[in-house]
Amino acid sequence: MDEKEQPKKWPNTVAFQDEYTREFMASTKEVKEGYYLFKSKTGGYTMWFPKDAVVTKGLYEKHGRDFEALTIGWDNEEENLKYSIDLQYEQSEYMEDIETYLYILSSHASDYNGSYIEQEYNKKTIYFAKSQNDIERLFFGYIKSKDSHQGVLFIYSVMCWDDRKGCQVNVKEEEKTAKMLMKSIKFYD
Repeated sequence: MDEKEQPKKWPNTVAFQDEYTREFMASTKEVKEGYYLFKSKTGGYTMWFPKDAVVTKGLYEKHGRDFEALTIGWDNEEENLKYSIDLQYEQSEYMEDIETYLYILSSHASDYNGSYIEQEYNKKTIYFAKSQNDIERLFFGYIKSKDSHQGVLFIYSVMCWDDRKGCQVNVKEEEKTAKMLMKSIKFYD
């Protein structure tokens, strides 16, 4: 948050009510209904951020301006769904080694061994894949800047919040949301 922007009352959303998460929000104005603008503490990228999500304090790691890893999580108790997004941002010449980063991403995404769909979008290339197992549905990608040595490994996970109750995951809708969030990533030098 900018020092100038200190509203008397924060928006009544999980993202702003959580003091730690609030540090990552660029503004109290929604960028799209239900989403605020997340700004990396490296200054390297922004992304849309779900209003009910929090940044998990114990799972945040940053090294200078070149590396940041974090987990974002939220629940939809009504639908008995639990969500998380794992993000890993890096800025280095190694980010150009697409095959290595897809291998790393695949190993983090339940040892995925399929192929990726490559899509060009607004000064970035997105390598997208999805998989599922008995526990969760995963939508993941490597988002690579075309203009710099920056990239983000992105894993969006959906699972039942309470296994005993069971849940229905709308795979098409969740894939659409995951892709929208990947496309919302904007890199800054």
